[in-house]
Amino acid sequence: MPDPGPRPERAAGLAAALGAFVIWGLTPLYFKQVDAVAPLDLVAHRIAWSVPFLAIVVTLGRGWAAIGAALASRRTMAILAVTTLIIGGNWFLFTWAIVTGRVVEAALGYFLGPLVSIALGVVVLHEKLDRRRAVAVLLAGAAVLYEATRVSGGPSAALLLGASFAVYALIRKRIRVDAVTGLLIETLYLLPLAAGWILVHGGAGLGRGEIGLDLLILVGGTVTTTPLLLFTIGSRRLDLTTIGFLQYIAPSISLLLGVAVYGEPFGWSRAITFAGIWAAILLASLPRRS
Repeated sequence: MPDPGPRPERAAGLAAALGAFVIWGLTPLYFKQVDAVAPLDLVAHRIAWSVPFLAIVVTLGRGWAAIGAALASRRTMAILAVTTLIIGGNWFLFTWAIVTGRVVEAALGYFLGPLVSIALGVVVLHEKLDRRRAVAVLLAGAAVLYEATRVSGGPSAALLLGASFAVYALIRKRIRVDAVTGLLIETLYLLPLAAGWILVHGGAGLGRGEIGLDLLILVGGTVTTTPLLLFTIGSRRLDLTTIGFLQYIAPSISLLLGVAVYGEPFGWSRAITFAGIWAAILLASLPRRS
């Protein structure tokens, strides 16, 4: 595998990526508190309130010069337009899956995503897999394939969810734009659609007289952008193979929350999938022999 960079750079990337996936894994705790709001309304608010949060981050980090440089580059803006479509589509596809009762299929997508990331790393970036990691990929792939056979109608939404996020990570890894700059521009691209949706739908769930719920809706932007910022920082400092295996942390945490906190069923088939995926992670994480 090519050297992803100096050790301090890699350590910072690893910490950022771990933070992102832990936060993503814990997001069901947030969404359970705002489940009275329609999913599409919630997505619109998450986009709209991400903009002021990111603007504050840019101001504190004195990053407006970088924003100006990105805006002046047609190539950069064109690439960020593509990543905006990808991440926006991923958000709305996930929402559609939840609305139409495809929760299991949506969760499967986040198990498939790491495999797509690893495949892209090997095919596009020519990252090398040693024998141990190749076995780990096959083991994880077999576990996910087994889970896919349990989804009625085929895992089409799961495949799109997993592939879209992996492609987003690949493009953001290669573009020379820092995490905050890129994410602010992406949310600005989406802002007209989100603001229009909120205006047309009378606040889209905001202002029902429930102060606690309104506050939770307003912090949706922070919940959305914080892990994405950390993920982008991590993806720029780590190889896609490492990112791919780390991605299993988020759905694993969510799965544990679903079973232990919310009492969702956890049968033998799900146990087999879970065990196979984590066995692959442990195998891939073992130190190399010198």
